[in-house]
Amino acid sequence: MAELTDFELMRQIQLRDRRSHFLLKDRYQKRLLDIALAILKQPHQAEEVVRQVFEFCWKHANAFDLQRDRSVALWLYELTAFQARERLRRWAWLPAPLSIQTSAPLWPQRLLWGSLAVLGIYAVDITAAYWRLRWQWGSPIEGESVAVQRLYQEWQRQPQVQRTLLRDPSFSTPLLVQALWSPHAKQVLLLASEMAPAPPGSTYQLWLESDVQGGGRLLENAGTFAVNGEGSLQWLSQPIHSEQPTRLLVTLEPAGGSESPTGPPLLQSSFWIPAAQP
Repeated sequence: MAELTDFELMRQIQLRDRRSHFLLKDRYQKRLLDIALAILKQPHQAEEVVRQVFEFCWKHANAFDLQRDRSVALWLYELTAFQARERLRRWAWLPAPLSIQTSAPLWPQRLLWGSLAVLGIYAVDITAAYWRLRWQWGSPIEGESVAVQRLYQEWQRQPQVQRTLLRDPSFSTPLLVQALWSPHAKQVLLLASEMAPAPPGSTYQLWLESDVQGGGRLLENAGTFAVNGEGSLQWLSQPIHSEQPTRLLVTLEPAGGSESPTGPPLLQSSFWIPAAQP
C-alpha cells in the first residue's frame, strides 16, 4: 500500500482519524523539534512546543485549507517557529536561560531550504524572520513601550484572548506580524520587528473582516498605524463593533487612512490560536 501524502493525512485528520494524526506526527516530529531547538536552545521547552503544535493540528485541523495552503510541511514549520518565538518573547523581561549546545542550527540551511526548493517557492526567505533569537521591542516613547509590554503580558494570561500571524499572502516577503485579539476590549494588539515604515505620504491601515448573517461579510476599519525608524511595531487598534473577526488585513493607504481599502492586502491572517498557554 502506497504511503499517504501529507495532504491525504491532513484530509483524514480533518475527518477525525486519529491514526493519520499519529502518522503525521511520526513523519514530522523530529524536524519540528529541530526548529524549536534552533530557537529556544532548551530541549524541554522545545519538546513542549512540538507537543502544542501537534495538539493544535488535531484540535484545529480545519485551520489548514486543503484548497489554498501550499504545503502541510510549511504550515507545521510556521506553527512551530511561531510557538517557539512566542516562548522566547515571554522571556524577554527575564534573565536569559543558559543555552545548551545542540546540532539544531544545521536545520535551517539544510532542511528548510531543501523543502522550499521542492515546493517551488524560492523567493520566500522565511528563515530571516524565523531564526531571530530575540525579538526587539522599540518605541519612540519609552512609556508607551512599557505600557504595551504590560498589556501584552496581561493579554497572554487571559484565556479568551486569541492570536494570529499576519503574513504576505503571496509569500514574497518574510515579514511576520503578530496580532492579539481581545473579545472583551474588541481591540487588536499588533507586534512586529524589522517591518519597513510606510512610504512618505502613505500609512498602514488595519481592517477586520467578520461573517454576518445571510452569508455576507463585514469589513471594519481598525485604524492606521506607523512603524518606527528601527522597524519596530507596537500598536493597539481602536475598538470595533465585531464580536469575532475571522480575518485581519493590512493595506497601504494614503496618509490619514481610507474609508475602504484602496489596494490588495499587504498582510493577512490565516488562523486563530488561543493566546494563553499552560
